[in-house]
Amino acid sequence: MRKIIALFFALLSIVSCKENGDITPEIPQTTEEKPTEYKIGDLYDVDGVKGLVFRVDEGGTSGLIVSMTEPETMLAWGLEHVLIGSSIRTSGEQNTAIIYSLTDWEAKYPAFAWCKSLGNGWYIPSVNELKELLLIGSSNTFAQAIIDNKATPFASDYKYLSSTEMDEF
Repeated sequence: MRKIIALFFALLSIVSCKENGDITPEIPQTTEEKPTEYKIGDLYDVDGVKGLVFRVDEGGTSGLIVSMTEPETMLAWGLEHVLIGSSIRTSGEQNTAIIYSLTDWEAKYPAFAWCKSLGNGWYIPSVNELKELLLIGSSNTFAQAIIDNKATPFASDYKYLSSTEMDEF
């Protein structure tokens, strides 16, 4: 199971309120460095968050990464057979947040508990994010990036989970 994290790189405007009520942007006293640009297959290793980039925007400064590891054995998505509303097909982050809001989620949803153990920001991909990841993961370039960075390769006999629950049981 692969976990992904959104990489958000945004320049923040600092705004001050002057006594006359005007709001004006502060001009930075130092020149900020240009954000790092990434491409698919690059290693992202910043502040203890490490993964391989599998989606980037046109500027290469925002996207998604996949973790370098996965559990050694398949973990259950959930131990109950109830619909919980994590049916979003395009946002694993939203689906995972739904799981995390449930009572006793760590005991009832082992795959999500493992994902949370990776640290803040990690989430299980939605079904569409997982399809995208597996498609990119099958490319020679990305497969080589997995090898070069000593990440866990995609397994053909592993059933990868998405955070999107089934519509019906």
